[in-house]
Amino acid sequence: MKEIKKLFLFIFIFFSVLGFGEEVKEKEYYVGDRITLKISGDIKEEEIKQSLEEFKIYSLDKTKNSSYIVTFGSYNIGEKEILLGDKKLKLPIVSTLTDEDREPYKELANLEKMYDEKDYPYTAIILGMSGTTAMLLSIVLFIIDRLKDPYIIFKKGITKVNESNWKEKVSFELRKYIDGVYNTNFLGGDYKLISTLTTSDIDFIKKMDYLKFAPNAICSNEESSEYKNKAIEMVERLRKEKKNSV
Repeated sequence: MKEIKKLFLFIFIFFSVLGFGEEVKEKEYYVGDRITLKISGDIKEEEIKQSLEEFKIYSLDKTKNSSYIVTFGSYNIGEKEILLGDKKLKLPIVSTLTDEDREPYKELANLEKMYDEKDYPYTAIILGMSGTTAMLLSIVLFIIDRLKDPYIIFKKGITKVNESNWKEKVSFELRKYIDGVYNTNFLGGDYKLISTLTTSDIDFIKKMDYLKFAPNAICSNEESSEYKNKAIEMVERLRKEKKNSV
């Protein structure tokens, strides 16, 4: 197949309705080549489109001097005729394939040489791919379970506690952990004794609520650390009891 094709072929042919009818034959063009004509004279845009109805028109523009410049091409081989006024233009459209391209490769003519049959380990490859897929799926499911683990969520949230948000953050993370493990409604203020959770623990949570809704309550940095550590101790105790009960 020919590697080099002309993308833009500029042919400037001037037409005049005052001249006598004549036939012009140009050189051959390949399928898909873009052919550009400059058309002058008393001719309308619709006439040009009608004359090129068998071609693919890429552009049709009118110049300042009332001429037209049209770019078109054909994807069908054969000698094409274009009639514009009393002018006739012949454009032979040929294939980009040569005789050599149309002949099969000599080595493919003999069917015995088309391919070499090999004993590939298809079963081993399929089993290996299945095992790899199963392993990746297990890893993804493990990661998803970890992300949903109330304890992991609590540990991540408690690390974001600071001096400006600890009154709300410690209480929120603690109650969210309890609800996530025991299906309770501590976040909604429904406090009740569960598992190893004592009356003292409930009083601690209520005290956190008081601090949360009393922004003017003054607490030292030592006290804020105590509240945070107390919440962590409660979570670790509940987590240990939950593991022992399984």
